[in-house]
Amino acid sequence: MQAFNSNPQLEEANKYIFVKAYDRAAQMIEELIRQSSFSEDLLLHLRRIELATKLENLDDLRKVYESQIERESLSLIPRIALILVELNADLIDNKEALLRFQSLLRTLGPHPGIYYGIAYCMELEGNLERARFNYEQCINQDPRWYPAYFGLSQIHYQTHDEKKGDQYFFLFEEMAPFNVYGNFETHRRLSQDFLERHDYESAEIAIQTLAEWWVENKGFCPPEIQLFERLATAKIAEIRGDLHIANQRFTQASMVARRIVDDDTAPEGVLYFSAKVLEEFSEFELAVEIYKRLLKAETTNPEMIQKIGGQFLSMGEIHLAHELFSEAYKTHPDQPEIRFCLLVSKLKIHKTNVEDYLISKERLKKLVDQPSDRVELLSLLHSLVSKFPDDPDVHAHMGDVYLRLGNKEKAAKHFKRMHELDSLSRISTLKYAAFAMQFGDIDQAQALLAHLDKESQMSEEELCELLWLQANYEFRKGDAHKGLDRLHRVLERDPWNIAYLILQTRLLSEIAKEKTNLECVDGTLKKLADGDESQLNWEEYDTKTKQLAEVRQIELVYARQKLRFLYAEGGASPLSQLLLAAQAFSPQQGIFDLIKLLNTNFDCPEIYSSLGTLCKELWQLEAASMWFDQMLMIPKLSDSQRAKAYVEQADCYIWRGTNLEKAVEYAKLALDLGLHKDKKPLRVLAHGLLKVGKVRQAEVYLEDSEGDTDPEVIYLRGLVKYRNGAFQAANEVWKPLLTHRTESLRFHNIKQEIMRYYFDREPYRGVN
Repeated sequence: MQAFNSNPQLEEANKYIFVKAYDRAAQMIEELIRQSSFSEDLLLHLRRIELATKLENLDDLRKVYESQIERESLSLIPRIALILVELNADLIDNKEALLRFQSLLRTLGPHPGIYYGIAYCMELEGNLERARFNYEQCINQDPRWYPAYFGLSQIHYQTHDEKKGDQYFFLFEEMAPFNVYGNFETHRRLSQDFLERHDYESAEIAIQTLAEWWVENKGFCPPEIQLFERLATAKIAEIRGDLHIANQRFTQASMVARRIVDDDTAPEGVLYFSAKVLEEFSEFELAVEIYKRLLKAETTNPEMIQKIGGQFLSMGEIHLAHELFSEAYKTHPDQPEIRFCLLVSKLKIHKTNVEDYLISKERLKKLVDQPSDRVELLSLLHSLVSKFPDDPDVHAHMGDVYLRLGNKEKAAKHFKRMHELDSLSRISTLKYAAFAMQFGDIDQAQALLAHLDKESQMSEEELCELLWLQANYEFRKGDAHKGLDRLHRVLERDPWNIAYLILQTRLLSEIAKEKTNLECVDGTLKKLADGDESQLNWEEYDTKTKQLAEVRQIELVYARQKLRFLYAEGGASPLSQLLLAAQAFSPQQGIFDLIKLLNTNFDCPEIYSSLGTLCKELWQLEAASMWFDQMLMIPKLSDSQRAKAYVEQADCYIWRGTNLEKAVEYAKLALDLGLHKDKKPLRVLAHGLLKVGKVRQAEVYLEDSEGDTDPEVIYLRGLVKYRNGAFQAANEVWKPLLTHRTESLRFHNIKQEIMRYYFDREPYRGVN
């Protein structure tokens, strides 16, 4: 979009208007209007009217346009200009101006100036919708009509559409940069322009009008603008030779700068702007102080760090950059951008080819992230160390590679060097402590961990690593209970991490030794604990798990079954064993763990089934129904899986007393899909038929369950007799159940139902 101020003479006039040199600007505008190429430019006449308003000579200008209309009766430009002059001079009111603009539109046809005049009057009337329409018509007629963009911006601001208001105001500023105060770059650029011409007074005014705009429009002037004004005007005074005024202003600037530096609440943007201003005027000491504060701030964003780093490194201020980022490292040792800038400054001081080194590190990242040849990886690492020996990240990778190759001595050397170079880093400290905990001195590892006591500053991953290492330490020191307390905090966050589960199993095994004479650790678990996954004997492992279940070490059994499930990579059988272990230990914990497993995309129908079963165990029947519904939505279910979901969902519906007809159909579908050998569908179907009042059919299915001692079957047999009016016979069937120990919430609910019928003789709530 072409700027309105494309004519050099007009641009000069606008600059002088900006610095309030109105007489000089008016002279330039008059010279332009006398030129035939500009005499019909209404936008130029608008500028002329604005100047006349400021110079208070609108009456003289009115006479000029009246005289022109007498000479050129058909000319449109003076007619529009005259209305605007009279409106600005309060010679006519807004309504009369509007009528005259509308009359011009009817008689002389469309013109951007007419639409602009109508829109301006409509806006003054408060009719914002009509004003918006006419401003848009103005732009449609001539897109260079910059005043219409300003009008549209103000209308959108008034109607609380800030985004559109900003868009139109940006277009206005782009087309007419010296028509509005408040844009920092405009004031700064214009001041520099006048300074180069040695027009010191105009240069000062260009700066001072910025602070004036803030006070007039916002009621205050921000400290960073005050700082810029004092430094800029001090520099101007110094150049023109007024050293007394210059020193005064520099002193004032120093006081403002100190207030900004000492203000703990100063926003990041204000601090950076102030530092750039100080730097521009060679106040490097204060600027560096602000940069240091920015880099130490807890919430400095990465873009700001990159901006500061790029600025000093590109300027060649290598030692200053190194000083800045070394200080920042002490506060934020694990901040990636700070680490990167510090590394680059070290490389430059070491006279290492930065680009070549960083390309090699990118290659290293790809080799580490993807399965690769260890020899190639080690070769690249040695190449990096030869170029620059003090990169802790490279030493960390070398330690990892040597550890995988089984060379613990070389791994120890590189992990130690990593920590020497990067001792403040939580990540490096945790890595070194993990190595020491497994292969070195556990007390040294614990001493390293003792420095990481600010848990609130850690990421979830770092906190888990810390707690896991502390749990390892307690295990090795023989305090299994304390170790398990630490580990439980980790398992709450990540209950399926194999390393955590192995340690949990070892800790629980130690605790189990206090309660049973049974040897709690098998050879497979020992190999897993040593990191050896070759030739694992899962039959031995399963046998040991069964033995532990027999002596009621239910939490240990559950932990072992979780491990077994993971190493079996899922599968129905390990999951069914896990489900049984969860039911025995804690259905609630089982639900929590399985939902976490789903959230890691470890998805299979049997998990939904297990979640439904555990919810039923807790008698959370509505939640159970939801999980069985989820299972039934999976398209590729086997017949046995679908039948299982149908019968479990039917059971939930029946006990909830909802969808009873659907429950009966689901139970029949389960039988049709092949669950004949399982007695549960018969029981569920009989219960459903009783609920809908089909007693005879229910009796038939219960006869097929003859000899079944399941409490629910006995309950249903009694219910049939109760429904047929044989209350005494029903009581005889139910009586033995009331003496049994309650072992599940299902059995508890069965007893509750019996007690209601047994004592209250409450009518059976079936459907007749």
